[in-house]
Amino acid sequence: MLLTNDPVLKAIDSTVEAIRQRATANWILAFSGGKDSSAALKIFLAAYKKARISLASVTVIYCDTGVENPILDAYVRGLFGKLNQELGGLSASFKTHVLKSPLHDRFFVKIIGRGYPPPTNNFRWCTTGLRIKPVSAFIARHDPANTVVILGLRAAESQQRDRSLAKSANLYWQKQREGKGDYDLFLPIVELNVSEVWDAIFGLSTPTSLDPSTLETLYRGASGECPIIKSPQAPPCSSGRFGCWTCTVVRKDKSAKELIRAGHLELLPFLNFRDWLSEFRNNPSKSLTHNEFV
Repeated sequence: MLLTNDPVLKAIDSTVEAIRQRATANWILAFSGGKDSSAALKIFLAAYKKARISLASVTVIYCDTGVENPILDAYVRGLFGKLNQELGGLSASFKTHVLKSPLHDRFFVKIIGRGYPPPTNNFRWCTTGLRIKPVSAFIARHDPANTVVILGLRAAESQQRDRSLAKSANLYWQKQREGKGDYDLFLPIVELNVSEVWDAIFGLSTPTSLDPSTLETLYRGASGECPIIKSPQAPPCSSGRFGCWTCTVVRKDKSAKELIRAGHLELLPFLNFRDWLSEFRNNPSKSLTHNEFV
């Protein structure tokens, strides 16, 4: 029974209950390096310590699409080496794993080699090939019926997500149905808002390899502003988004522009190429020639 009104402590207690219910399951935490997956990781580890029971298997996975924002990708790769060692010290059942799509599904193989158009809202082929398929294949190897996937999804993110989550009596638990087997989704931060996500990141100590100040600095650069985290009067901090640097689904890559403005000039060629991709896709009179790449 949950007795606290603090959203982060409530999330921890709900996760403790979930861990105790599914101690023999294969737990897989999808980690992108962003604030939501970071909060989910911290809450899960706090709950694991509080539950004081052993888990059969816990894997923190990072899906390398090959076109991740270079700044965030470098941050995650640096973090993963330290995180693997730290989690191994907590329990032998903890490990990290980097996933990558097969060569034929990668972004530039499809764009250049197979003639796919840059993705649109109506034809978002990139998400399926670069993220969903690698994760689904990994889960399929781990007995889906006895697998719990932890996602950093929040109900407050969109009305569409609210409608999807409302179909379940328990917001924390969802069922994912796929061709090769169903598995359970557990959403530890589903009821948190942006400020509470940052409270979890700054307030929870484990893993120590995840430095809140470093992450906050990344978001400050990507959003162009960030008030003091702990100020009760401050508006929600650092709500910017990271994504693939090639993404043409969004109209403008605001985070890349803000990071460039913050001093990450190495992103300028990436942004210029992304804008060229978008322009090329939207202009039916353009044709791809050798000179376009010279």
